[in-house]
Amino acid sequence: MNFLALFTNEAKLQCYEMKQYWFETVSSIVVMCGMFAGLFYGIQSFTNDASGESSLDGLVFGFLLWTFATTSYNAVTKSVIEDNQKGFIEQLFLCPMGFSRLMLARSLVEMIWGVIFMTTIAWITMAITGNWLEINFIYFYLLLFISAFSLVGLGFIVSGLALIYKRVGTIGALFNIAFMGLVAIDALPFNIYSLLPFTAGASLTREVILQGAPLDLLDLLLVATNSAVYFFGGLYIFSKLEKRAKKLNLIGQY
Repeated sequence: MNFLALFTNEAKLQCYEMKQYWFETVSSIVVMCGMFAGLFYGIQSFTNDASGESSLDGLVFGFLLWTFATTSYNAVTKSVIEDNQKGFIEQLFLCPMGFSRLMLARSLVEMIWGVIFMTTIAWITMAITGNWLEINFIYFYLLLFISAFSLVGLGFIVSGLALIYKRVGTIGALFNIAFMGLVAIDALPFNIYSLLPFTAGASLTREVILQGAPLDLLDLLLVATNSAVYFFGGLYIFSKLEKRAKKLNLIGQY
């Protein structure tokens, strides 16, 4: 089995689950749009000047970044935790291409679904609020995908902990909250915050898409380097934790 076939199978599985559990799919979109509309009108009630309009634009954009960030991070961790609870995660370790590649294929599928989900939410919320943003989606998705692998690497680390400790929901909840700060931090030009995962990518995306600044290749290189370090670092730590879990015979325990 090659990676393309693995990716295709995971995409088919995702489509089947979305169709099978259509109520969950639709309700997720409704709830996210409702959350955003509440935040939007809550802030709008306190801002009536020109600066308020820019704040609302930033809110729309920040909400999209946060949605994609949580989707990228949860792509691996959600799968490992759920499969642990269902009791068949050890079967996934029998994948001919290895568990890590299986999770990587699943992460790519989840990120593509995240793009579709995020785009749907963007159009619905902009239509509801009447606050339309001019978004170059090609640049937008390109920058997001490059920076998202840092969060996938972070997800691999937490997934490795889940193999040993089984329940890591608290850490996941803390990260989902922390991502609100990561997408808002100004990490460009290079500073100490640029070392955090996803921050440089979120800042570059905000500058290029929201502020209309030209794409700086050095900043893009910084984002790519940040993603590569966290991604491969996450894979390395996951492999060590995976070996530890196998040594302690924890893979089949729930």
